[in-house]
Amino acid sequence: MTQTSSSDTRAGSPVPDPAPRGSRRRRRVGWALGVIILALLATLAATYLARRALAREALVAWLDARGVEAEANFEAIGPRGLVGELRIGPEAAPILTAERAAVGYHITGPWAGRPFGVELEQVELFAPTIFVRLTPEGPSLGALDSLVEEFRRRPARPGASSPDIIVHDGLLRLEHAGGRARIHADARMIEGVLVSLSGRLEPTRLTLDGLSLDLEEARLGLVTRDGRASASLAGGLKSGRIGDISVGRGALSLALNGPYPDGRRPLGEGPITAVANLTASRLRRDSVEAEAVNVSGSFRGHASGGLAALAVRGEGTLRADVKQGRSGDLHVGALSATAQSQDITWRRGDGVSGDLRLSLIGQRVTTGALALTRLAADLTGQMARENGTLTATLDGPVSLSGGWSGLGPVRADDVETLAAIKRAAQAFSVSAPALRLAHGQGGLRVGLAAPAVLRSVSGGRLTLAPRAAKAVYADGGGAFDLRVEYGGLPTVDAQIPDYQLAPGAVRARTSLSVETDFGPMEGVAAAVGGDLTIGGGGLSLRADACAPIRMDRFEAGDTSVEDIRLALCPGASPLIVVKDGQWRISGRANSISAQAPFLQAGLQDGVADLVFGAQPSGLYADVSVMDGRLVDMADSPRSNPLEVAGDVNLADETWRGELALASDGRSVAGVELAHDAATGVGAVDVDTGKLVFAEDGLQPIDLSPLAAAIGSPATGSAQFTGGFQWGPEGGRSGGELTVFELDFASPAGAVRGLSGDLLFTSLAPLETAPGQELAAQQLQLLAPLATPRVTFQLLGQSLEIAGGAVKVGGGTVSIEPMSVPFDGSQAWRGELVVEGVQLADIVEATPFADHVSLSARVSGRLPFIVGPDGFRLVQGRLAAIEPGRLSIRRAALTDVSATGGDATAAVEGLGEAAAVAPAEETNTAVEFAYQAMEHLAFDLLDAEVNSLPGGRLGVLFRVRGEHSPPQRQEIRLTLGELIRRDFLNRELPLPSGTKVDLTLDTSLNLDQLLADYAQAQAARGSGEVQTPEPE
Repeated sequence: MTQTSSSDTRAGSPVPDPAPRGSRRRRRVGWALGVIILALLATLAATYLARRALAREALVAWLDARGVEAEANFEAIGPRGLVGELRIGPEAAPILTAERAAVGYHITGPWAGRPFGVELEQVELFAPTIFVRLTPEGPSLGALDSLVEEFRRRPARPGASSPDIIVHDGLLRLEHAGGRARIHADARMIEGVLVSLSGRLEPTRLTLDGLSLDLEEARLGLVTRDGRASASLAGGLKSGRIGDISVGRGALSLALNGPYPDGRRPLGEGPITAVANLTASRLRRDSVEAEAVNVSGSFRGHASGGLAALAVRGEGTLRADVKQGRSGDLHVGALSATAQSQDITWRRGDGVSGDLRLSLIGQRVTTGALALTRLAADLTGQMARENGTLTATLDGPVSLSGGWSGLGPVRADDVETLAAIKRAAQAFSVSAPALRLAHGQGGLRVGLAAPAVLRSVSGGRLTLAPRAAKAVYADGGGAFDLRVEYGGLPTVDAQIPDYQLAPGAVRARTSLSVETDFGPMEGVAAAVGGDLTIGGGGLSLRADACAPIRMDRFEAGDTSVEDIRLALCPGASPLIVVKDGQWRISGRANSISAQAPFLQAGLQDGVADLVFGAQPSGLYADVSVMDGRLVDMADSPRSNPLEVAGDVNLADETWRGELALASDGRSVAGVELAHDAATGVGAVDVDTGKLVFAEDGLQPIDLSPLAAAIGSPATGSAQFTGGFQWGPEGGRSGGELTVFELDFASPAGAVRGLSGDLLFTSLAPLETAPGQELAAQQLQLLAPLATPRVTFQLLGQSLEIAGGAVKVGGGTVSIEPMSVPFDGSQAWRGELVVEGVQLADIVEATPFADHVSLSARVSGRLPFIVGPDGFRLVQGRLAAIEPGRLSIRRAALTDVSATGGDATAAVEGLGEAAAVAPAEETNTAVEFAYQAMEHLAFDLLDAEVNSLPGGRLGVLFRVRGEHSPPQRQEIRLTLGELIRRDFLNRELPLPSGTKVDLTLDTSLNLDQLLADYAQAQAARGSGEVQTPEPE
C-alpha cells in the first residue's frame, strides 16, 4: 500500500487516488472530525464571547419555566464565578432584587470522578431586597414558594454541600398581619445554616393573639451555634395594646433560644427558652392607669406543632413593677406582681392554662381617707384563658397594713373612746390567712376559709368572718359578719347579710349591736338594723325601726344622770352619720327615762326630737322635749309627777335649756338649765311664778304629797323660786317658798290665812334653815283656835319641829320639839303640853255636848307615838288647876254601880265600862251614883291617859268633890221607913253637899272616834286623821 501525506493531498489537484477505498473513508472521517472540532471551537468561542447573554437567558428561561418572572444582567462570568444584577419576581412587585450578586462556583466532571455540573461555593448579595410575607404557616416568598418546596423535596446529592450565602446591607420587607416591617441586616449562612444576623428594624407594628405593639426602631440579632439559634430584639416602643390594655411609650426587648429549623422538624418546634422585657410610661384599662411600668418574663419549655398550630408548654415567670397607678380615687404608690407557673400551656388561637402562683406587693395604696403602707398576697391555684375569658381559682394569705384618716387626727378634747377609735383607724394591720379568689364568666368572687383579722397598733381587733354559703365578695357585693373589740374600742357585733359596691360607695344591709363608753356616756348599749352606706370619706346608717338605747350614766361629776333608757326612731335624716372626723346621731326618741340623783328626780315616758354629735368645735346637741313626766325619786317624794316640755341644746361646751312644768295641763313652773362642760359649773333655776289655788282649779295636793294635810279645796296662792348650782367644788341647792293666806281644811279642822316664808337650804334632800315658821289666822278644831303657829325645820328625811302653839280655851296647847320622819314605816314620838286650857268651850263643840258639860281649866302633858299602827297616847296626864263642875246626863250613863267611894261607869257614846262591881245593894246606891254624876262640883280632877290594844284609849279619872244640885236636896225618912228599910226601893234625893270621891276607869274606842272625826272633817274637805282599821 502507498501512503499520501497530508501535505500532498492538501496541495495537489484532485487526481485519482491510487490508494484503496478504506483509505479514502478514513480521510473523510478525519475531515468530518476536523470540521466538528472547528465548529466546537467556533461555538465555544462564540459562547464565551456571548456568555453573559447566554447565562442570563438560561437563568431567566429556567425560572420562567417554573412560573417565576425574573431578570438578570451579568457583568462578569468565568469558570470560577459570575457577577451581575438580579431581580426575581414581577417588576412591579419583585420578590428578590440585588444590585450586585457575586456567585462563586466550580465545574465538576469525570476528571473529578463526578458528572459534568456546576457546584455553587458562595453567593454574596450586596444591598439585596427580599419581600417576605408572614402567614400562619410560616414565611412565604410568593411565587418562589413552589420552587423552594421543590428543592426541599429533592434529595441531596451525596457529598454535595450548600453554598455560603453572605448578605451585605440587605433589606427584608416583611408583611404581616399587623402591617409591614422593614429590616436592614447583614447576614451569613454557612452550610444552609443562618449562623449570624445583625440589623435594625424600622418602626413597625407587631401583632400576635391580642398583642399589638407599635415599635420604634429596634436592633435585631441572631446567632446559631451547635444546632440552636438565639434571636434577640431590642427597641423603642411608641404605643401598643395588650388585650384591652393600652400601652404607652417605652421599650421592648425579646430574647429567644430554640432549635434551628431544618428539614427534619417543622419551624419553631423543640425545646425553647424565652426572655422578654417591656417598659412603658403607662398602662391604661378604662379608668385604671399605671405609670412607669416594667414587665419582664421568662419561659423554659417545649414548642410543638409548627407555626401554624404552635403550642408551647413549660414553666414561666412574669413580673410587673409599677411605680404608681390610679383608678378613680384609688392611688398606688408602688406595685410589684409576680406570676409563676411550673406547668403552663399556650396554644396559638386557643388560649393559655396551667397552675399559677401569684404574688403581689403594693406600697402606698390610698383611696379617699384610706392609706395602706403595704399590701401583700401570695396565692396559688389554677388558671385558664379561653375564648377571651379568664378563669382562675387561687387560695392563700393576704396581708396589709396602713391607716384610715376619715375620722381626723386625735384631738386633745376628744373623748377617750373616740380617741381610741381614731388611733385604731390610723394604724392597723390586716391578716387574711385563707383568702380564696375565683374568677370566671361571672366575674371575681372572694371568699374566706378562715376569718380575716384587723389588729390596730393601739390593741383593737376587728374580725371579719364569712357567712354560711355566701361569698365575702361576688358580682359587686357580698356578705360577712363583723366583730370589733379591745383597745378601748366599742364592742360591736355586726351582721352584713348583703352589701353592694356602687360608684364611690358601699351600700349594705346590717344589723348591729354596740356596747361602749363614749366620753361622758358610760355603759352605752344599742341595737339597730338598717341600710349602711360607706363612701365619700364617711358613713351613714338609716334605721328600719326604733333602736333601743341604754346608757348607765352620763358622767358629769356630782350632776351625773343615770339609768338612761330610750328608743331612738328614724326620721327624715339618717340615724347615724360619720364624715370628715365628725359624727351625728338624730331621730325621734321615745320612751325616754332617766334619773338625776343630784336632783333626786327622774324623767319617765319622755318623747323628744334629738340631734347629738361631734364637730371640730366639740360636741353639740339639740333636744326638743315634746312630752314626758318629771318624777320625784326621793325616798319621801317632794313633788308629784309633773309634765315636762321644752328645749335643751349643747354648743361650745355649754348646755342650755328652757323647760316648762305642768300639772294636768296647768303650767306650774319654768326651768332654766345652764352647764359649762369645760369648767363643770352649772345651774338649774326653778320659778313657779305666783301659783293660784282655787276650787275646781290647781290644788296643793296636785303638786306635792307633802301637801296631803291640806285638804281640797284650798284657796290662796304660793310661789317658789330656787334651784340647783354645781361646780368643781361640789353642788348646792336651795330656794324660797312663800305662802300667801292659804285657806284649807286640815285633818284637825279648817285653817284660815296660813302664811309664811320658808327658806330651803337644800332641795335634794329637802331641807330648810332652822326656825322656819308658818302661822295661820285661825284653826277651827272643836272650837276656834286663834293664831296657831308652828316653828320647824326640814332635814332631808324628817320634819324637825322646834315648837308650835295654839291659843284655846283661855290657855295654850303647845308641842314639844320633835322629829317627824317622812318615811311612813318609821315610828316617831311627840308630846303635847296643855297649859290652863278651859275645857268648857271644847266640850261644847263636841258631839257629847248634849250629854256632858264640863267646866274645868286643866294643864298637863300628853306624850304620843305615831307609827305604822297609827296614833297612840303613852302615859298622858291632865289635871284641873282649879275647882270646876262636871255634869253627865242620866241618859248618857248606863250600868253604873257604886260602893262606898268607888264607882265604875260606862258613858254612852264614850265606850263600855271597864269594870262594874257586883252590887248586892238596892237600886238606891245606883240612883245616888247617877245623881252624883249629874251635878258634881269638884276640887280635884285628874286623868291618866294611855292607848290600849285594839285601838282603844284607856282613861282613869279620879274625881273628888260634892253633890251640888241647882236646888238644895235633903232626905227625910220616918222611923218606920228606917226600921222596914223599904226606902231603899224608891228614889231618894241625894242630899246636897254629899261628898263624892270617884275613880272612873273607862276606855274609849279611840280609833273609831278619830275615824268618825276624820269622816266629819273629810266631809269638810280635810285629809285623813288616822288610817282606819281594815275591815
